[in-house]
Amino acid sequence: MKKIIIALIAVFCVGEIANAQESTLDKVSLKICEYFQDNKEDMDKMDHDQKIAKFGLKMVEIYMEYEDDFKKEGIDFDLSKGASEGEKLGEMIGMNMVKHCPEFLLALAADDIENDNSSSSEGSFSSSLEGKIKKITGEDLYVLEVKDTDGKTQKLVWLTNFEGSDELLELDGKVKGKSVKVFFENIEFFSPKMKEYIVRKKITKLEFLD
Repeated sequence: MKKIIIALIAVFCVGEIANAQESTLDKVSLKICEYFQDNKEDMDKMDHDQKIAKFGLKMVEIYMEYEDDFKKEGIDFDLSKGASEGEKLGEMIGMNMVKHCPEFLLALAADDIENDNSSSSEGSFSSSLEGKIKKITGEDLYVLEVKDTDGKTQKLVWLTNFEGSDELLELDGKVKGKSVKVFFENIEFFSPKMKEYIVRKKITKLEFLD
C-alpha cells in the first residue's frame, strides 16, 4: 500500500494523470471508489489499518467478480500464491483509482504518515482495546477472547511472542475476568477454505489492569 501512496504523491506533484479508454480495470476501480464513497461515514470511524484491510477485502471481492474479464485482457493474478500477488493487484488497482477517487487515496496517505509518526513514538502498536478476558481457546493456535468496554467480544490471535505473554502463561489458564489492555495490529492473510483474504487482530502487547 505504501508503494501506491508514494506513487500517488508523485502523480499529484507532477500534476498529470493520463486519460485512458475504459477497461475492466477502470470498471473495477470505479466500483471500489463508489463503494468507499457510499460508506464514507463508516470509513471515517476506522483507523488506518482497518481502512487498508477493508480496501484489500473489497478489492479481492470485486476482482473475483471480474476475473474472467481481466483474463480476456491478459491480466491474471493467482491469489492462492499468497500476499505477493495481492500486493501486485493492490498496486495496479490503487494507481488506477487515482483517476476516480483521489481524495480517498490522499486520505490514506495522510493516515499512513500519521501512523508512521505514532509508531516511531509508541513502537509497533497501531491499535488497542480494553476489557475483561473471557477465555483462551485453541490448540495449535491460541485465540484470546476479550469482552471490551462496549460489551462486544473481540477475538485476538496469539501468533508470536509479545510483552505480557509470559505473565499470561504463568496464570495457567486462570484468566477469566482479568481486566486487560491489549495492543494489536490487523493482519491480512489468504484463507484457502474461504478462498479470500481475511483480517485478524494479532496481539503485539498485553497489560493487566488489575
